[in-house]
Amino acid sequence: MPAGSQSPYLTTLTPLRGIAALIIVMFHCNLMLLPFVPDGYTHFFDSAWLWVDFFFVLSGFVMCYAYSKHFSNGVNWPAYKKFVGARFARVYPLYFLTTMWAFVCCLLILHYAKRIDPFIAEVVNVKTLPGCLVLIQSLHIYPTPPLNTPSWSLSTEWWVYMLFPFMVPYFARLKTAGKLVTTLLIVAFYIFLRYVLGPYEHGSPGPTINMIADFALLRCLAGFMLGMLLFTFYEHRSGYAIIKSDWFFALSFLGVLAAMHFGLMDIGIVAFFPFVLLAAAYNGTRVKRILDTRPLQRLGDWSFSIYMVHMPIMFMCFVYGVKKNPLVFASITPKPGSNAVAPPPEYWHGLRDCASVLVLTLIIAALMYRFVEIPARNYLNNAFKTKAKPVDAEGVEV
Repeated sequence: MPAGSQSPYLTTLTPLRGIAALIIVMFHCNLMLLPFVPDGYTHFFDSAWLWVDFFFVLSGFVMCYAYSKHFSNGVNWPAYKKFVGARFARVYPLYFLTTMWAFVCCLLILHYAKRIDPFIAEVVNVKTLPGCLVLIQSLHIYPTPPLNTPSWSLSTEWWVYMLFPFMVPYFARLKTAGKLVTTLLIVAFYIFLRYVLGPYEHGSPGPTINMIADFALLRCLAGFMLGMLLFTFYEHRSGYAIIKSDWFFALSFLGVLAAMHFGLMDIGIVAFFPFVLLAAAYNGTRVKRILDTRPLQRLGDWSFSIYMVHMPIMFMCFVYGVKKNPLVFASITPKPGSNAVAPPPEYWHGLRDCASVLVLTLIIAALMYRFVEIPARNYLNNAFKTKAKPVDAEGVEV
């Protein structure tokens, strides 16, 4: 159950977090270690970064589910303070630990490297530690997210959390016409992000919403508000008779995967996410029984740890690589005028490395969840008097 909430826990949403986290780990393995998918075979991993946007939508939905009743009539200081305390207890202990882990790895990389590419130098810039510790690394301060790079999304979510209670009264009062207008406004927001602020990525035919260090806060805000709007539909059981069915969930989820495989426009893929979430939240039959299985529930419980530990694990691989070859990070782009042709990737090696990182990530994430996340959350919730019930290692209130 979310901290501070007395609502029944929506168990069907828990595994979706774990699935999203694993997809992002595979995306980073394919991108930052060795590729394991041949070019042109599928666009799936070209779009896998969008599962961060899935997290944003899910967060907006879950925050409303857990806390909207506390702020629907306005924001008062005692409730706001407890909300912030509960959020801090939930995310910061593991964030701090993994940030320091990445920091140490970056120190070692800088120690062993004889030369380092300017872009990589920004990633391993240890001078950014103070900014990272106060969660401002994605507020248009650095050219790219430094240290534990995936934590850029947590940086944006933290500041959207601070805004969330003030947005609740608006969404709580939405009627049919208001929902329609708000839907159009959020669509317009995404279009603005993509076509006005969005960067052009290498190999992309147009702009994207893949903003991680400049306008990332707005990207997060768009997804979060989409999740908050989705909760208003859930609360009024909009489309329940159809969306609750097993086939609707299957079509929605397979639709996301197919859209990614065929390289659909990024905001088109994001448009599938609300249907997947609503179908999972409504479902009480076969899909629920599958999602409620113990392995999938544990995967969801570990999702935050999976997301936060996988990059430091990769950084450890980088430390090993740069110690063996101090020039391995000297350049990540071909020199102008160079006729050198890179050897074709050995995809089997990439698959091996990805599998190794996945296994190690799952093991360490399980340990982090049990020995860091849960104890620290319970301790801080008690210290901050958030009234959240203690949680055991199985994610069950005790």
